[in-house]
Amino acid sequence: MTLDPIVTHEAFKEFERDRFSDVAQGYDRAIAVVTSQVNEAILDAVGAKCGLRLLDVACGTGWLSAAAVKREAIVTGLDFAENMVAIARVRCPKAQFHNGDAENLPFQSSQFDAVVCSLGILHFPNPERALAESFRVLKPGGRYALTCWTPPTRNPFMALILGSVQTYGSTDVNLPPGPPLFRFGNPTECTRFLSAEGFTEVSVAELPMKWTFSTPEDVMPTVVVSTARLGPMLAMQTDEQRRNIENAIIKGASEYATDRGVEIPASVMLAVARKP
Repeated sequence: MTLDPIVTHEAFKEFERDRFSDVAQGYDRAIAVVTSQVNEAILDAVGAKCGLRLLDVACGTGWLSAAAVKREAIVTGLDFAENMVAIARVRCPKAQFHNGDAENLPFQSSQFDAVVCSLGILHFPNPERALAESFRVLKPGGRYALTCWTPPTRNPFMALILGSVQTYGSTDVNLPPGPPLFRFGNPTECTRFLSAEGFTEVSVAELPMKWTFSTPEDVMPTVVVSTARLGPMLAMQTDEQRRNIENAIIKGASEYATDRGVEIPASVMLAVARKP
């Protein structure tokens, strides 16, 4: 017997919302620092400048919003995790932040000149619905940009973390199922996804970034306290599996040691389009 898709979607949404609220501080100190490396490229892609009305969907702890405010854009941010929004408001008091659902945006149609969604699309149970909402609130002629992680074949950091779990543990654990993690890391799928909603002038590019750690031993603890799913996934492994996973991550991270610490390459896909 299969679960009703609506029930599954709601269970995934509730899990993601609660977990990201729980890890908001760790996320702000780790993942948000890494992903901020591509913030300027995202803002360049949508032409963020003085007076531009910009919506930051899945704004997290406000790093991208703050970068847009520095360009004197008029920024509104939205996230479904309350603690994320609380941190964003402190980081960027000049922006307006809302606790809300990307699949049901609380804004008027054609309200914004640009909409951005950095690494949020993979956390929406119905990404098509979320994209339709972004399309609705975007003005004709406005630009939309999203980012998503590239798959492990092109992303050494993801290959290390997920490969270690898959090799020495189990990913078949009792967590609410969600959309494919790397669906939008495929340029063809990004283009199809945006075009199907009615966007035009779609372009896709891969952007590099680096995860940095003081030592290889820091990798797993940092990731656990800053991600929604990995912590619970590891908690469901046996003690032996967890030890083997951690040892594999330490060994793999050691290969990226430099004089400055550990620097592990990663990348995101940036997709940009225009609303006719």
